[in-house]
Amino acid sequence: MNRRADLGWLAAGLAAALVLVWALPRAFPLAPRDWKISKPEAEALALERFSALGELPASSYLVSRVIPGNSIEARLQEALDRRPAGELRASDLGRQVQTWEVVVYSRSAPADEWAYRALIAPGGRFLSLTARVPPDEARSEPAAGEIRRAATAFLERQGIDLALLADPEVRRRQLQARTERVLRFPRRDALLDHGLEDGVEVTFAGDQLTGFSHYLEDPDRAEIQARLQPLALIQQVWIFLAVPLLPLIAVPFVRRYHAGEVGVRRGLQIGGLVFAAGLVSMALVSRSVPAFDIGIITRLQLTWVAFFQLVLFYFLPLSITAFLSWSVGEAMVRDGWSQRLAAFDALFRGRWTNRTFAAASLRGLAGGLVLAALMTALLVAARSSGVWAPTQQGSLWWHGVAWYSFPLVALSLVQALYSGLLGRLLVLTYLRRKLGRWAGTALAVVALGLLFFPLTTVFPVGWGPLWWIFESAVLALLFLRYGLWTSVSAHFTAIVVSQVGFLLVAENPALRFQAGLAVLAVALPCLVSLRSLWSDKGFVYEYDEVPPHVARIARRERQKIELETARRIQASILPDLPSRLAGVEVAHAYLPATEVGGDFYDVHELADGRLAVAVGDVAGHGVSSGLVMSMAKSALAVQVGFDPEVQAVFATLNRMVFESARKRLLATLCYAVVDPAGRRLTYASAGHLFPFRIGTDGEVEALESVSYPLGVRRELPVRVRSTGLEAGDFLVLFSDGVIEARRAGSDELYGFERLEESLRRHGDGSARDLCHGILADLETYTAGAERADDLTLLVLRLP
Repeated sequence: MNRRADLGWLAAGLAAALVLVWALPRAFPLAPRDWKISKPEAEALALERFSALGELPASSYLVSRVIPGNSIEARLQEALDRRPAGELRASDLGRQVQTWEVVVYSRSAPADEWAYRALIAPGGRFLSLTARVPPDEARSEPAAGEIRRAATAFLERQGIDLALLADPEVRRRQLQARTERVLRFPRRDALLDHGLEDGVEVTFAGDQLTGFSHYLEDPDRAEIQARLQPLALIQQVWIFLAVPLLPLIAVPFVRRYHAGEVGVRRGLQIGGLVFAAGLVSMALVSRSVPAFDIGIITRLQLTWVAFFQLVLFYFLPLSITAFLSWSVGEAMVRDGWSQRLAAFDALFRGRWTNRTFAAASLRGLAGGLVLAALMTALLVAARSSGVWAPTQQGSLWWHGVAWYSFPLVALSLVQALYSGLLGRLLVLTYLRRKLGRWAGTALAVVALGLLFFPLTTVFPVGWGPLWWIFESAVLALLFLRYGLWTSVSAHFTAIVVSQVGFLLVAENPALRFQAGLAVLAVALPCLVSLRSLWSDKGFVYEYDEVPPHVARIARRERQKIELETARRIQASILPDLPSRLAGVEVAHAYLPATEVGGDFYDVHELADGRLAVAVGDVAGHGVSSGLVMSMAKSALAVQVGFDPEVQAVFATLNRMVFESARKRLLATLCYAVVDPAGRRLTYASAGHLFPFRIGTDGEVEALESVSYPLGVRRELPVRVRSTGLEAGDFLVLFSDGVIEARRAGSDELYGFERLEESLRRHGDGSARDLCHGILADLETYTAGAERADDLTLLVLRLP
């Protein structure tokens, strides 16, 4: 139990909250400060004003949402160095940075034929109030002078100070059935420079006043929109990225599923949670989501179209991606990193009263606050370089719901789970395994920063990747250091806090209450487990809770550790021979097919100047073969020290194998005694491949000696042979892994003929040159093929 660390995280979270209070107004200087009206109040105000323009449809359909004014905000950002932020924020243009849009449709009319539309600033001021008159509806011409009087009277009723406006300019537009007039009242004191004109315009359809709106005459509007378009395109990539990624994740899932390495129960729970959260949020917000205009369908029908579009092409792929990402990523993480999933497992098992979950939840809550504070503080620091962030960050769909905290929390949870499971659990883990700790982490951080929805989008767009990669790095660090739940909950917290920052201090108590509910939702895991921080009870997996695939992964990991231990032990047993013994050059190579091989070799320098040389092969490869190999190698060393003669060595090793390998696990052995001074070789082979002698003339000779393998009989008759040697002769001993090597995708063996050809080709140098030449020829022949058997090669060259 580390109370000091817990207090440190608590202090970091509180400090981050204070930084957010200081940094948010400075990072978003144009964001509304006077949120006085909620959705129901905006709708009530709009419906009351619509009655001044005409009668509402008998069967109407109301759509309300918050819309951004990114183009206007871009222009206002340029004016911040010349005018105070408060003045710009309080202007009619400043009030259009974020506005309530309330639109009335007739239930039977096509979606593009709205009846009434209003834009209302968060403070309750009307910025637009218009009625739509069908273009084919005829209207009489107004009497001279009536239009201006009607327009000024209407603007006064809307609370607009006409003293701030200049005389109007009348513009006409001729339709087939009538003439429409627009009276533009320019603002006397231009708020913006660069030839920009803003003001209020009142529209008339014939003699009927159809409303007013604020306008901005911007000659560079196309250029401004061109600056904003790249981000809109990138956002479409972020939205639909899961669709092309699904096949890429499905392939490893299928492979691991058939190998029994993944389970589906928890993955289905997570995928179901993501889909349910998306379904619930879309049921609440689909009315306010912009949808594609499809033919002549009504706005009500378009709401259902938007619902099914986003459910089928956004939330369903996200839920399937989350399911696959968990299933594949869990298998990789449990294979050595299972502690990173402990708190996440505790969450889904409902075991929240333990220190493991409590500490992870505290770190997630504090880490999310710290991340949001860091991103916001970076914005403040970068404003001097011309970098700014639009007031609308992420989706404002949830603003179109009276109880907006529910869809906000649901959408944020979906985003946090999706990016956490796919990005950090799967991609980060995979790249670290493939590319190594540092290269894999660096590539993953960059890729995830560019491919997932960020907390903050900035302009110019070229600066965006710096923010996104920084955010990705913080979340990756939390995952690697503290685990999946800490990372996901930190992301969840940062998203929600970044969205409701200004609403927490809204003048409207209902908006404040909803913002508080959203913050309470992200703090809930920490609150319900807070008491367990002072407990020493951690999360422990119960035996009956372990899914079968996790048990298989654990057994495989244990076996891997045991095999690695056996490999190290075997490596310590096999000799590291010097390049020369008793004047004889020595070169060797040993390449096991698995972690533990069945081949063995050794060269002993005897007291009388002779060399005892051996190469053996226990049938098969793996742990059982490795154990017998180790015993045979040890027995050989003992026997050579006691009696190195060929007959005695074979008798001892045969007895050991016969008595120890109860299942008749056979072994072969080629053993020889080399006398460099007398230039004599005494040798025998028990079922092993004959050694080769290469003369100075390049002639290759097989030194035959036939006997049963070790362990076949209790008594082993061995035919001992002896032959003379010449100065410079090579002696080559090897295992069947050399001649039985195969080409990739072929059953054709390397064979004796190719080996003898390689011996002739490389037999004019040193023992080391010959050994390396044989290995090079083998590598060329078997390029891309998996080694099927252990390979041992021992080369000696007389002085």
